[in-house]
Amino acid sequence: MENRNLRYQDFLTLKVDTKHKHNNGEFLWEEVKTAGPHPSRRSYHSSVMWNHKMVISGGQDLREGTQSGIWVFDFNSMDEEHWEELNIIGIGVFCRHSSVIYRDNLYIFGGTDGINEFDTTWIIDLNTLQTRKLDPQTLGLPPPLDSHTATLYEKDGLSQMVVFGGFKYSERTNDLYILNLSSLEWRKISTNNGPEPRSNHSAVIYNDFLFIFGGLNGEGEQIGDFWKLNLNTYNWQSIQAGGQIPAARSGHSAIVYSDLMVIFGGTKCVNRETNEMFSYSFENNMWVRFQDEQQVKDPVSAAQLEEFKHSETSPHRRHTLNIAIGPKKDGKKEASPTIERFAMKKKLLYDGPPSPVKGRVKGNAPHQRDGHSAVIDGNIMYIFGGDRHQMPFNDIYAYRLSKDIISRPGEIDLKTS
Repeated sequence: MENRNLRYQDFLTLKVDTKHKHNNGEFLWEEVKTAGPHPSRRSYHSSVMWNHKMVISGGQDLREGTQSGIWVFDFNSMDEEHWEELNIIGIGVFCRHSSVIYRDNLYIFGGTDGINEFDTTWIIDLNTLQTRKLDPQTLGLPPPLDSHTATLYEKDGLSQMVVFGGFKYSERTNDLYILNLSSLEWRKISTNNGPEPRSNHSAVIYNDFLFIFGGLNGEGEQIGDFWKLNLNTYNWQSIQAGGQIPAARSGHSAIVYSDLMVIFGGTKCVNRETNEMFSYSFENNMWVRFQDEQQVKDPVSAAQLEEFKHSETSPHRRHTLNIAIGPKKDGKKEASPTIERFAMKKKLLYDGPPSPVKGRVKGNAPHQRDGHSAVIDGNIMYIFGGDRHQMPFNDIYAYRLSKDIISRPGEIDLKTS
C-alpha cells in the first residue's frame, strides 16, 4: 500500500480523476493511522464535527460492555493527527444516544447503559469542558430513549435539536421531540401519520425537511422505507424515489454533501454487514449506488474467526444489548435471567501488534460494518468505529467526495442490490 502524508488543506483540494474506474473506490478511500492514545473499540457511539475535529462520545463493545469517555480527533494537521481524551467527569457510561454540536457546545441526549434507558440532556462546552445537564423536571422532556436520531435544524435565528424514533420503555417509537437550543425547552411535536416506529435508522436535514431512511421495525426486522418531514408544517410524506434503491438496512450512516445524501454501510440482516455506498439526489429524487460491496481482507484468518466463535469468550455467551434485555420493571429494563454474565479471561479477536504505518494510507477501504458514525468536513467524509459480526472497530477512514462520481453508478450487478 502506498503511504502518504499530506497537509489537511492539500487533502481537501486534491483533484479527482473522474475517468478512474471508481466501483472499487480504492483511490478515494484513505485509512487514517495514528500513534499514541486512542479510544477503545466501540459501536453505537455518536460523533460530530467541530472546528475540523471529530468528537466521539460513548459507545458499546458487546464483550466489554458500555463505554465511557469523550474523545477528539484533530484533522487540522495531517502530519500530527492524533486522538485526545477530554477530562470530563460525571457523565458515566452510555451508548445508543445522540448528539449535535451548536456554538462550541456538545448536546448529548438519551442512550442506555445496557440496562436502563436515559432521558438525560448533557451540555458540554468543548472550550472550557464545563458540563451541565438539564433539570429532570424540565417541561416537555422526552421519556428515556435510545437508538434514536438527533439532527441540528437552524432557520431564521432559531436552532433546534430534532429527535426522532428509537426505543421508549423497551418498545420502538415514532415520536418526534424538539429541543430549543436557546431556551433549552423541550416539546413533543404532533404530526400526521408518518413512518412506523423504528430504531437504528438514519436521519439528515436538507433545507426545511427531515429525511428518515431505514432502521429496525417493531419486530426487529430491517426496513428500507424513506420519508421526509416538513419542519414548518410537521407533515410527513413517503418518498417514492427512482434509481438504484438501497436494500433494507439498519445501523448505517448518512451525511449531506451538496444536494446529495450519502449513506454508508449498515447491516441487512443478522451478521450481514455491508460497506456499499449510495447517494440520493434531493433535487432529482433518484438513488445511485456508486460503490459496490467490497471484500476487505480481515486482520484475522477464517480459522481464527471460527476458533473465536466457539471459544467460551464468544460474545454469544455474554449479556448483550437488545439480545439480553428483558421485561420492564418500574419503567426500567432488566437483564434477561436466561443469559448470564461470565467472568472469563479476556480474549480479543482483532487485537494485535500496533501498525508500524502512520499517516494516511491510500487505497484502504473500511470493512463491512454497522453501528459506526460518519461526519463531513468540506468534501471529506470520515468514518469511525462500528462493528462486524459483533466485533467492534476503532479505526478511521477518510473518503474524498466528488459530486460527479457519487452521482453516477459504479460498475455493479444491480441484481444484488
